[in-house]
Amino acid sequence: MARLRTRQPKPRDRLIPRLLVVMGLFLVIGLYVVRDGVVVCFERLTPVRYVRIEGPFDGIEPGQIEGALQKVLHASFLTVDLQQVETVVRGVPWVRSVKVSRVWPDTLAVELEELQPYARWGHDRLVAATGEVFDRPSSHLGFDSLVLLDGPLGREQEVIAMQQELEQRFAARGDHLVALTLSGRLAWTATLESGLEIRYGSQNPMAATDRLLSLLPKIAENRDQIMASVDLRYPRGLAISWKSLPPADSKGPKGKLQTEPKNG
Repeated sequence: MARLRTRQPKPRDRLIPRLLVVMGLFLVIGLYVVRDGVVVCFERLTPVRYVRIEGPFDGIEPGQIEGALQKVLHASFLTVDLQQVETVVRGVPWVRSVKVSRVWPDTLAVELEELQPYARWGHDRLVAATGEVFDRPSSHLGFDSLVLLDGPLGREQEVIAMQQELEQRFAARGDHLVALTLSGRLAWTATLESGLEIRYGSQNPMAATDRLLSLLPKIAENRDQIMASVDLRYPRGLAISWKSLPPADSKGPKGKLQTEPKNG
């Protein structure tokens, strides 16, 4: 019967795998070092030399775009993160949308779409037709001619929609809405180009305006003065203040046509 003999590994046999592992580690480390060196060299040889800003804009300040780009243009032409550039530029006031692309060999093209102001909002801001509120530029650019709107946060589109509805009604009578405000208590106040102020309270301004316009011919028959304000907060009537009164009416009710309790 043959005997089984076990072969003891020689020291050299155990050394070879260890050497291979060590050599592999040195190779990996060397590759990382070489890679980092290549990246640094590549970034130095292929920087972003130019930024081309495209698209018509009036309110965007070029200096703000330049300042925003300084934060992200530290990589090379091919390694710069375009999505990061778009995110940073989109945070600049007046920028509605932005698209960034590479133009070989060393240029980034930044295509901007600017927010279009629809109206003034509050004391020092503007609002787009989509309801986005943004800051005025330092130049102001003649925005004082825009209609003045104001309202609580989150009600921008509601105020814009109401302004458009009321403008149609007053324009048909030869007047125009120059201001519309929704207070924190949800009370509406409008001012017309003629100077007339209309206080609606919390009721529906469109229905109240239709009622006012239906009464204006009758009011004009009895008064020759110009109305200063109309208070429509009464449930079954309205109150009118006049800009001037003739002497014969000096002892009258001072233009108040309704004294019932107000609603809102």
